[in-house]
Amino acid sequence: MRPRLGPGSGPRNRFRVRISALSSEAMGFEEPNTLQDALTPAEIAAANELTRRWFAARAEVPAVASGLGVWPLLAALATGAVGETREELLAAAGIDIGQAADIPRALLAAVQSAPALRFALAVWAGAGVTLDPDWVAGLPAAAVGSLTGDTAADQAALDAWVSRSTDGLIDRMPIDLDDSVLVLLASALSLRTKWITPFEQVFTPFHSGPWAGRDRCEILTATFNEEVLRVGEDAAVLLLPGRDDIDVLLGLGREDLPPQEVMSTLIDAATDPHWGRPASALTSGSRPVGVEILEYEATVPQTAPETEVLTVGFVLSSDLDLLDDAAALGLELAADQDRAQFHGLAAERFHLSQAKQTCTAVFSESGFEAAAVTAFGMAYMGFAPPQHTYRHVCAKITVDRPFAYLARHRPSGLVLVGGWVAEPAERDAPR
Repeated sequence: MRPRLGPGSGPRNRFRVRISALSSEAMGFEEPNTLQDALTPAEIAAANELTRRWFAARAEVPAVASGLGVWPLLAALATGAVGETREELLAAAGIDIGQAADIPRALLAAVQSAPALRFALAVWAGAGVTLDPDWVAGLPAAAVGSLTGDTAADQAALDAWVSRSTDGLIDRMPIDLDDSVLVLLASALSLRTKWITPFEQVFTPFHSGPWAGRDRCEILTATFNEEVLRVGEDAAVLLLPGRDDIDVLLGLGREDLPPQEVMSTLIDAATDPHWGRPASALTSGSRPVGVEILEYEATVPQTAPETEVLTVGFVLSSDLDLLDDAAALGLELAADQDRAQFHGLAAERFHLSQAKQTCTAVFSESGFEAAAVTAFGMAYMGFAPPQHTYRHVCAKITVDRPFAYLARHRPSGLVLVGGWVAEPAERDAPR
């Protein structure tokens, strides 16, 4: 029988060495899987559905958030829970207990094959906590570190892990570290991609919409010679291909459509290749949401669909208290000081005292980058003149008002991060 693990044992600097090695780039797997191999279609659908349900349940769609940051932590918690607490966590994650045991390892291994992504996961425990050895054995190798009890030193070590795990996009662990936090579970997700077709800045303000006349609004334009725009009854969805298997999708809904419905429609479009109809199928005079069909003469024949895009850059961040969304995330019983059941996690009785996420997303003329750090804290219970002319048809979409966005892993369809753009970024005034 393996001895019970006391996380407080051993020299303090050993924790920092062990945790620094725990990331999707440094786990030493000999045969990393791709995300689409490591996760089944049903598991990918479950993770995406968690994102949809979470956003739909909120009074406001956050500027940026990641359901994928929450999902593996729900799985890890479920393997240490029993009874109704376990069932609630598994139902929210959309998995069974066997899948819960495999998902954190599978994500860490598979992200190695996705150059634009990084993912890390870790658990820390205080010196007085006796983690269940079977629960620890089910975690990714070297996942467990120690909390020393020195709040300043522990906070510095946790912040360093966050910065290292997100390439500096986020620099602080979102949990309020104090003496009551004795077990901490965290995931860190980051992505960086460059556009295959880059944008250019436009220095003429929008003529309509709520952002009309703003001289410093960072307006970006690009023309795509491929099918990147699809339209439905209530929304238009633009797909912007990035390098290294990352897509960013923008969803522009009817002006009277609530942000939650726009986001839900965007997730539908991101996960269903048959959603809506292509803009190339529209005829002159069609006016779907945000889209107009233009005809013009050019010196060469049209050989592919054309889409002109006018949108805005954005720089967003969010600090979210996930316990405000406990019902949507399956955390109600886990956070109940009287009813939480984590007997398979530690010898002591714990409940979820904090659950927070810090996110950032930047959309610019060259690419998109985003990061999310999610943390669960447990306490004891109690983003030349022509010779001939040819007729061209171009679909133009103008994103001149608030819209939804998300980033997905192209091969698997896994939604990574998303949110709502209420305000555009501002550029420096032209010289």
